[in-house]
Amino acid sequence: MTIVAGFRSDQGLVLCADTQETVSNLSKRNVPKLIFEPTGRLGTTQALHTDDLAAAFCGAGDGPFLDMLVREAWEAAQRGTNLENACARATKAIKQTYREYGEIYQPGSCPIVDLVFGLKMHGNSKLFIANGPVINEKTEYISAGAGFYLADFLSDRMYKPYLPLNACVILAAYVLFQAKEHVDGCGGQSHIAVLRNEGVSGRVDSRRIELVTKLLQSADREIGGILLDAADFSHDDKQFRKLGTASIDLFSALRNATMKEIEAARNSWIAVGKILGGSDYKEEPLDEFGLPMPSDSPTQGAQR
Repeated sequence: MTIVAGFRSDQGLVLCADTQETVSNLSKRNVPKLIFEPTGRLGTTQALHTDDLAAAFCGAGDGPFLDMLVREAWEAAQRGTNLENACARATKAIKQTYREYGEIYQPGSCPIVDLVFGLKMHGNSKLFIANGPVINEKTEYISAGAGFYLADFLSDRMYKPYLPLNACVILAAYVLFQAKEHVDGCGGQSHIAVLRNEGVSGRVDSRRIELVTKLLQSADREIGGILLDAADFSHDDKQFRKLGTASIDLFSALRNATMKEIEAARNSWIAVGKILGGSDYKEEPLDEFGLPMPSDSPTQGAQR
């Protein structure tokens, strides 16, 4: 039981997953379901600083079988000479794995899982879903797992093909929050990865996801009141604008508080780094996802 999803932007891909895993409908535990490859250098950011091949995988279904599919797909993709070839090799590896294990298992016993994955290479990216051995490329968004009905409902309302990558990250956080809130079997932490066509790819900083989710939870409750006020014609236009301004003021306060918390979390990491690294520690500029920016990045001065 889980929720996984992927979103496509002109700037790249966003993939996300919860972490709750149900074992035989008797117990549950938290396990990472979102795998970013390659993990890059050591550290919590797990960021890739190149335009070479990178991938993200998240799936719903039999855990060990999913792990094997991801391993086989990634090993095959790494032999690709370009994005098209890497995707073809990954999809072929998934199909071959089903063919091989379909002969090992008794008829009808081979696990059938849903695997959402994306690959980026040389300034482009592609998003796929494998429903068992049936693999389709997606040009907008896709979801799978127990929460896919809710995820598709929300995505259909909020997703637009022209959304920038940061908006897709916010949408991913919102979808995960709603699925964990309302769908049995979805829960745990929210994990999100970005695959940029150009620039840094990696796992979004977990603390930032937590704080953004907290902001979305607060704002979500207020939006219901705005909808009711919009259709309440007992209010004249002046009263409606006054109510709307009060909501905007609240959103502004929530945003400012969240940005301060993000900055405080960043400063805490810097303090730890200075303690552990001593005189060799060098503060690293981060982008809006908490990923380290290359020294020659044109967004060096972007707001963090």
